[in-house]
Amino acid sequence: MLSLFSGCGGMDFGVEAAGGHIVFSNDILADACKTLEKYFPGADICNADISVIQAFPDADVVVGGYPCQSFSMAGNRDPEKDARTNLYKQFLRVVNIVRPKYFVAENVSGLKALSSGTFLKEQLDAYGKAGYNVTYKLLNAKDYGVPQSRKRLFIVGVRKDLNQAFEFPKETHGKTLKASGPLLPYASHGDAIKDLPLWPEGEFYERPHDPNGHFSWYYMSRNRKAKWADPAFTVVANWRHITLHPASPVMTLTWSNLADGWKQRWDFSDQYEHLEADPKRNRLETPRRLSWRECARIQTFDANFTPVGETDSKFTQIGNAVPPKLAQAIFTHLFSGAGLVSPEFQATRKVV
Repeated sequence: MLSLFSGCGGMDFGVEAAGGHIVFSNDILADACKTLEKYFPGADICNADISVIQAFPDADVVVGGYPCQSFSMAGNRDPEKDARTNLYKQFLRVVNIVRPKYFVAENVSGLKALSSGTFLKEQLDAYGKAGYNVTYKLLNAKDYGVPQSRKRLFIVGVRKDLNQAFEFPKETHGKTLKASGPLLPYASHGDAIKDLPLWPEGEFYERPHDPNGHFSWYYMSRNRKAKWADPAFTVVANWRHITLHPASPVMTLTWSNLADGWKQRWDFSDQYEHLEADPKRNRLETPRRLSWRECARIQTFDANFTPVGETDSKFTQIGNAVPPKLAQAIFTHLFSGAGLVSPEFQATRKVV
């Protein structure tokens, strides 16, 4: 396995859990590469802009989540003016050099939504011309046992001479019955972190000297608390925007004026919905954001995972990562052969 835009290794951990072996990883962030060196000592870790790297080892699979800010629904969403839009071409360049049997690329859901899918089609066409049968699907991590609602688009290519195509694994978790049988219930993010310290000093973002308190007006413009028993809201890379610990009080809508530029105000109530189901659960009198360690747990990193760097860097690395458990589900399906079908069969299946 050859890993590009690796970050702190979310995809890589999933690869190795599924039986793959990482021989090369690359990222432009120094802290991310130090984290990779810590957890993947046998791999060649290259801290550099991918465009300047010219030689790569042989590999059966190339994986990577090329930066996605230009397609993010939380960003400026102007891909034509953002140089990061074309970073997929660097991923494609490496695929053309290495000629792996398979590749797996990951991006945000906005890649599919923006400009009626024009940017996605451009990438799919390019991978097809490079000699790969390509399938894609928008996956939600919570459907595969991750205690977090996190939608990401995955693109999988199979080299055409193998006469195969990839079909994504079926969801294992959900609220409805499937033809294949009942699904497991969604994972609770409150339960996933309940053993961690309730007030971990220095592990979450605070504003102790701000007269307006720990939460800015922007933070209070939406509901930031997911229910204890539900999957968490998406873990983001900016520690200021991390959502609330589920032991915090419920947020309620105070006023709303959506017709005038998405203006809302949410405030903390005196309600603790999670205690109604189980009074023994933890309770935070003072609400706080999730800690980096809690975010790592919600992302399904190992309990002992500690990325290298300052606290804000830890949040950046964790928030940008593919949940290892989701990656493991995809790569297990690929490595086992269960997800490999004939191109003709795959062509008859509806991609969602």
